[in-house]
Amino acid sequence: MTILDTSRPSPSTHRFSRWLPAALAFVFLLSACGGSSDSASTTEDETSDTTAAVTTTEQSDDAADDGTDEAATDGDAPKLAIVYSAEWFDGSWGEAAYNGAKALEASGDVSEIALSENVPPGAEAERALRAYAEQGFNPIIAHSFNYGDDVKKVAADFPDTIFVYAGGFGDVAGNVGDYDQPFYQASYLQGILSAGATGDGNVAGAGGFEIPACYSMYEAFLAGAKEVLPDTTGSFIAIGDWYDVQLAKEAALSQAETGATMFIGCGQGPTFGQIEAANDVGGVSSGYVGDMSEVGESVLTSFEWNLEAVFALMVADVAAGSSEAQYYSVPLADGGLTVVIDEADADKISAEAMTLYEEKLDEIKAGSFEVPFVPERS
Repeated sequence: MTILDTSRPSPSTHRFSRWLPAALAFVFLLSACGGSSDSASTTEDETSDTTAAVTTTEQSDDAADDGTDEAATDGDAPKLAIVYSAEWFDGSWGEAAYNGAKALEASGDVSEIALSENVPPGAEAERALRAYAEQGFNPIIAHSFNYGDDVKKVAADFPDTIFVYAGGFGDVAGNVGDYDQPFYQASYLQGILSAGATGDGNVAGAGGFEIPACYSMYEAFLAGAKEVLPDTTGSFIAIGDWYDVQLAKEAALSQAETGATMFIGCGQGPTFGQIEAANDVGGVSSGYVGDMSEVGESVLTSFEWNLEAVFALMVADVAAGSSEAQYYSVPLADGGLTVVIDEADADKISAEAMTLYEEKLDEIKAGSFEVPFVPERS
């Protein structure tokens, strides 16, 4: 089996806490990262904009030929490719995708995987997507909301290949699919626990952009907090960037000045900025798409995203011979999400809130309770 893996290797124990000093810099997730491959040589192209240098790692033409020829001997299982706009080992969004792909490879559901990190949207992304399609990878996943236009442009030239991007709002047409981000279901439970730990204060919500996946997280978290503290209010701020930790921290500090003690973020930059703010001023913060309990002392809860289960649905469509994409969804009730409570801080949560959390979790899994989904401001 050939693995076309352009991300850097990391031990299984790698956590984002190793990067914490760098997390405070604006170039936190946009810093260039060297690539390596177990079976193919790679080349690196560096592109710069006004904010940071981004390194895109792709296979060389020779490596691409070798990978295509060798894949033909690997059986009928699909070949999975994923491109990502930041670094795989970010302890969050990227790492969840990396682990999901590796799990499918280990299970034999896919015969080959190719992973490219630090691929900015636009021309770089189009080139990477097109190269993977030409090499026979299917499905091809663009693991960011910002890749939508790139995916649609390239997919039109490869009608038999399923392309999917992380839109999170059901953007499906022909061979272009989308995958659900039901984070609000976990956020509701996090709100219950956070209110049970603070006993007062308001909610500070933040996202890279005010998209349904992010805004619904804030509303669900607020609804959960109100289950414990009915008079709780809150505010949501769109930072305008997925990676700017300092800008997010400044926004969170302004929310704290108006009484926020519970912080919920959508996107790595907004989340890490909120964690830093909560570390400085008090209150509790929430980890996003990965256990972030080691990142800051304020982190009370996190949620993990099981992307193996989501990607498996796409792979199954390809294995069945379909070229019609779907809106792929694995909700919390089906194991798509898991809430993680920091053991060191569990005693801060009131017994009443913990009991309510367990009851609501059981009801969600049983299908007797549906977390409110509020995708936009009323």
